[in-house]
Amino acid sequence: MFAGFFQYMAQVAKARVDFALRDAVVSAIAAVLAWVAAHLLWGHAKPTFAAVAVVVCLAPGLPSHLKQTWSMLLGCTIGIVIAEVAWLLPEHHPMLRLGCSIFIALLLGCLVSPTPVAAIQAAVSVLLVWAMGPAVAGEARLLDVMTGAAIGLVFSQILFTTDPLKGMSVAAQKLLHQLGKGLEAMQLACAGTDSAQAEKALNTITQAYSNLSVLQAAIEQSDQSAKWSVRGRLVSDKVQAHARRYGRHAARLYGASLLLGEGWARTLAHADGAAPDALQRKLNTLVQVLLRLEVGGNAAGPQQSALLQQLMPLVQPVSAVTWQSMAVDSARWRLVDEYAVQVAQAVVALLDAELGVHDATL
Repeated sequence: MFAGFFQYMAQVAKARVDFALRDAVVSAIAAVLAWVAAHLLWGHAKPTFAAVAVVVCLAPGLPSHLKQTWSMLLGCTIGIVIAEVAWLLPEHHPMLRLGCSIFIALLLGCLVSPTPVAAIQAAVSVLLVWAMGPAVAGEARLLDVMTGAAIGLVFSQILFTTDPLKGMSVAAQKLLHQLGKGLEAMQLACAGTDSAQAEKALNTITQAYSNLSVLQAAIEQSDQSAKWSVRGRLVSDKVQAHARRYGRHAARLYGASLLLGEGWARTLAHADGAAPDALQRKLNTLVQVLLRLEVGGNAAGPQQSALLQQLMPLVQPVSAVTWQSMAVDSARWRLVDEYAVQVAQAVVALLDAELGVHDATL
């Protein structure tokens, strides 16, 4: 049990690191450049706020770097202005002035932007001016923040703009391959009629939920990218079409695969012998397609066309005549066949645009 848990957590950790790695590298490079640029432009010995601004703008997991940058600039400006005004007031009751300044900064931050970063930066700016003085955390800090924001925009909107289509395609392919590995393990367990191995294979299929979560995060990020980045706006119609299709059919594919694995394991535990040959061949073809199918840029190659030709017949159940010719109790295995059909249909629907399939019945 613990081994399965740690294996699942390792897969979740790897998926999260893969998802954040690119943004983390870009943030680190941009932070160094922002520090150097602020030092050269304004002569600041330690332009910490320029580097901080870049990290705030380019941190991994943000749905929109442009929106984040704009909200941060608004929040910093509001907080610095409020703190400068409060600094000029009489010095009586300093804690009351500080509390009122933070309160007003938070309210104005929420008023000008719905994102939390605007209110947070406004309140933090008040605190920094109060603690470090206007000369350090006032105009000088605003110049550093503007420098960092400018570099962050160049990196996020021009140099290292995330490809929203590629992000979804990579996540979808990892989901397909993880489900393929689970079903392959189930196939091996069924070949040896080993119900214990079948349960382990079912756990492998269940662990694909982490891949589904990554795909859903990529869908959300791509949808935001289509609204808030230059590259996303150029392909916004295609991005939104892909996002809608992945959003509808990815969960459907995961659920159908889980039903197939569970039905396969349960049938193996109660049926006498292995699956009928016709169903075995069908399941074997489905597993191979899931493991070898490419998503995205390579989906239109000749190898992928061949895999598609293998996939399309799987959307139809084994014929009644074939079942009648088998010398087995087919009731349980027919249910497994129905689940296999649902998986094949979900794969076709998920990859509709890449594979050129347009069947509304799927």
